[in-house]
Amino acid sequence: MISSPSRLNSGHEVLVIDARVAINLLGTGRPADLLQMLNRKVLIDELALEEVTSDPFSKLPGREAMEVLIRSGLISSVRLSAPAFEVFLELTGATPPDDLGDGEAATLAQSFDIGAVPVIDERKATRISLSLRPKHPILHTIDILACSALTTALPRQELGDLIYAALFHARMRVPIPCREWVCALIGPERTRSCPTSALSGASANGKSDRLADGFQASPD
Repeated sequence: MISSPSRLNSGHEVLVIDARVAINLLGTGRPADLLQMLNRKVLIDELALEEVTSDPFSKLPGREAMEVLIRSGLISSVRLSAPAFEVFLELTGATPPDDLGDGEAATLAQSFDIGAVPVIDERKATRISLSLRPKHPILHTIDILACSALTTALPRQELGDLIYAALFHARMRVPIPCREWVCALIGPERTRSCPTSALSGASANGKSDRLADGFQASPD
């Protein structure tokens, strides 16, 4: 089995997730179980929370599904501080193509403000984050789903089922360097049936592919 591509490490104690990441976690069908195993403080800015419009697995309204996790203490909804709001305005008001939507901008501004790790799947937001704070780590959903806390707690088949559910229901995007591991985990039949182009070209061999996808090693 190919080693896990997750860059999540013990130094990443507080995570700020974007709406798309929240949707991916809901798409597994077991977000509460995953967050309990993750055992980290997970935040979502209220502007990003507003963008979680539906649970792709249960088909419940997004706010209703997220409130279950918030009431249980597995996720905390937070609001931008005054300094973070200034960063948010800079990110949303930047000249295209360097501007961001409200949820992504709030996630980055929040993470910069409190020194947390943003978890965002979109390439544009990743690129902008790295350009502004090159030493500030940024993770993707797969870093959570492939982290050691989950790979050691779950049997391989069960982990594959959860990741496939996120791919199938939430159309989770997988960064290029992680695709070979994901395809090996879920198997060729489910890879072919996955209703997303996220797994096309499963292997990543070149340095340029890693940089183009915004996937770089996070500092320990």
